[in-house]
Amino acid sequence: DGQRVRFSVESAREGYLYIIDREQYVSGSFGEPYLLFPTLKIRGGDNHVFPGTVIEIPAWSDDPPFVRLRRSRPDHAAEVLTLLVAPQPLADVKIGNDPSPLPVEQFTEWERKWTVETQRLDAPRLAGRTYTPAEKDAAAGTRPLTPADPAPQTQFRVDAKPGAPLLVHVPLRIQK
Repeated sequence: DGQRVRFSVESAREGYLYIIDREQYVSGSFGEPYLLFPTLKIRGGDNHVFPGTVIEIPAWSDDPPFVRLRRSRPDHAAEVLTLLVAPQPLADVKIGNDPSPLPVEQFTEWERKWTVETQRLDAPRLAGRTYTPAEKDAAAGTRPLTPADPAPQTQFRVDAKPGAPLLVHVPLRIQK
């Protein structure tokens, strides 16, 4: 509770990245979904990603360039980020300057259609490691990451068919 958080996302395939945030409560229920990315403030709303492209949330130009995880109520247990990489832009998504609410029915339909088995692969030895010049350059858009660059701390293997959207849930637990 109160920890500062920044995260970066790199997709293994080309597509259009969407990041949705929901509060999760001790009961397992969820709050309203909010579209965190894309917004017009980050990359001008351009959510087209390629392998090696790094998207950082929040952007370094944001003030402050981090989010602080805080409980919104006593039973608030986590923020759950849903990362979605679609092969084409989602026509029914409106991009604004700031994170915006998504209709629950729309988000539920995405989950129903695109949730597949996901395996989380962590590299604990990389936790707390220094931000590398390669990652900084990739986030700035000056060059993509390559297989020769250091691996990320956490990777997800998603059993999605070629050409199908990728959907991954990433919980950020809030502890006392």
